[in-house]
Amino acid sequence: MHNDFTLFTRTYPNGTSVVFYYAYDEDGVRRGPWTTKCRGMTMARKYCHQLIKKDLLIPNCNRKMTFAEFAEGFWERSSEYIENQDGRADITDTYIDNCKKMLKNQILPFFGDKRLRGITSKDVNNWLLGFKKREVEVDGEKQIKAYKNTYANTVFGTLHTMMAQAVEKELIDANPCAKVKKLKDDSKTVEILTVDEVHRLFPKRYKGIWGGKEIAYAANRLASITGMRVGEILGLRGEYVYDKDIYVCGQYTEKGYQDHTKTKENRYIPICNEVMAMLRGLVGKNGKGYLFSLDGGAKPVSTTYVSREFKRALVRIGVSKEEIKRRNLSMHGWRHFLNTDLQRQGLTVQQVQSVTGHKAKRSTERYSHLDARLIGDIVEAQAVICGGGKKKAKPGEAKKLKAQKASKPVLMLVKKPVREQMPERKHA
Repeated sequence: MHNDFTLFTRTYPNGTSVVFYYAYDEDGVRRGPWTTKCRGMTMARKYCHQLIKKDLLIPNCNRKMTFAEFAEGFWERSSEYIENQDGRADITDTYIDNCKKMLKNQILPFFGDKRLRGITSKDVNNWLLGFKKREVEVDGEKQIKAYKNTYANTVFGTLHTMMAQAVEKELIDANPCAKVKKLKDDSKTVEILTVDEVHRLFPKRYKGIWGGKEIAYAANRLASITGMRVGEILGLRGEYVYDKDIYVCGQYTEKGYQDHTKTKENRYIPICNEVMAMLRGLVGKNGKGYLFSLDGGAKPVSTTYVSREFKRALVRIGVSKEEIKRRNLSMHGWRHFLNTDLQRQGLTVQQVQSVTGHKAKRSTERYSHLDARLIGDIVEAQAVICGGGKKKAKPGEAKKLKAQKASKPVLMLVKKPVREQMPERKHA
């Protein structure tokens, strides 16, 4: 048996002695130490007994707190956790909303009533493995659903974050998620479109391939050369189409228009003459409003609309519905295609990122699907290895290469520009 607390004296470098205490939780685990701010044992003991009466002997911790009580308001914009994290990195509303859904649908049903300090690694491991055979209710009937490992791991990450915060606040001693391994990755492999398929998707006379749907055609055409996110394309307004480039500074989501991109870093993207002419035509119809609109720019078309017409166009060029599903082809796949093709053509990672808006090199690498068969320099490099000599430039090749490099456009990434201070630009 032990007391609820034990006292000891700590002497500071200046010679001052203060009494500290250790406390013991209901599992008998020693917690602390914490200061009593008292210099004598008698006053310190009295101080601790007062804390016991208020159930505050263990600071910031209700020993009987359930996970649901701890989770209350955790994923609100005004919560302590979000405010602290938002000061270090931008946290989007979409991320917060997704975490709320995962907490409500997947975490609280299993851990809500459990005592926070009673959740073990075994509990977490069993819960994670259970995603392969989870009982859900659909239209009032209970069914068994098998979730993807990638989704289960995402939910696990949310729980991991919450329990790490509980450790930080000294509500628990160790994170029960720390020793639990994620499930193996079962995400679908994305097979990007070939350059030939892209050319067939966007012929000069596009109406037959796109069923006369000009807006869907234009949205996908822009995506194919910029890799813009769907929300960024739908959020593009005529006021941000300039003479030779466009300014990507917003997105259109389920919540309507957001005056920032996903990463909150806006950017200019140079546009080739052919596509710029197409955008100018849309500006003529929709003015300064949303370019990809069917009502004069008041509101953009939906993601479903452009995605559906994209897949219909694929079928018309000979890509079957079965193949579309197998290759996991979607509007978001344009980001994979653009990342890959710009690198294949020799652009640096930094240049590619200035177009796509990726912040990390790892993200760019994840979206790249370089095929060695499409890189002509590899054969030449192999020939150099076999010959054991240096690669000789063909007549006029060095001069031509130098001219090509000089003609490459400079791509610029603009971080969080203030619109009122933007230089006046010439509109299309």
